Amino acid sequence: MKTQEIRLVSHEQHLALLDALEKAARTIEIVRICEDADASLIKEVKPFIIKEERVNRWHGTRQGGRGSLKFTVSADRRVFARLRKYEGFFRSAADGHYNTDFGLDDIAFIDGGGAVLFYTTTHEGYAYIAPKIAKELKYF
Repeated sequence: MKTQEIRLVSHEQHLALLDALEKAARTIEIVRICEDADASLIKEVKPFIIKEERVNRWHGTRQGGRGSLKFTVSADRRVFARLRKYEGFFRSAADGHYNTDFGLDDIAFIDGGGAVLFYTTTHEGYAYIAPKIAKELKYF
């Protein structure tokens, strides 16, 4: 499924996005870009981790070297409750910068057929959304 870039600008937008994703997602993928960075997100979802693997490629990113750890997480309602505690995945700024209390982890939400519904390249400040989710949220 093709995705479109989206700007993330508020906590309210974060919550609305999570509401839409909770209805459609089957799994969540979290990639630890920097293993020595804050691991609070992984601690939050640890009981729901289905799979852990080292990858060099994931949604929107390719990496050399030994890669990064990717965690596949069940899209359980309790995971979404934990994600709602964050202010947002990150907050885009008009000058192209961003800030986050989410850490640098990239996150993707996948539906039951394996299609990507939403993903971030948090370390670069970008987010992408599937047209069907964007339409539901009236973003485009």
